[in-house]
Amino acid sequence: MPNQPRRRRFVPPLDPNAEPVCLLTAEWAKTRSEPPDAFLSAATAQETDERGATFRFAASPGMWERIETFIAEERQCCPFFAFEQWEEGDELMLRITRPQEASA
Repeated sequence: MPNQPRRRRFVPPLDPNAEPVCLLTAEWAKTRSEPPDAFLSAATAQETDERGATFRFAASPGMWERIETFIAEERQCCPFFAFEQWEEGDELMLRITRPQEASA
């Protein structure tokens, strides 16, 4: 297969100054495409560090779109998160980061 451009996108926080508290309610959760925990459990690996987490997913058909949907829904209830999505080999990556704390 010839080299194809790799997809990559960055989605900034809706409100980087928002208090880092999830706003998801039980009613709101019912309207999501799939529960966040169920979606994230599809990851083949997860790495965390002081800024956030990176999830690896198999590049199966429709997974890029599932990640896009997750980002669109998650940033509504957690407007302080930034997201990055990219292709790496035969995997799709999702990086979720939280804002850096202001130095005291």
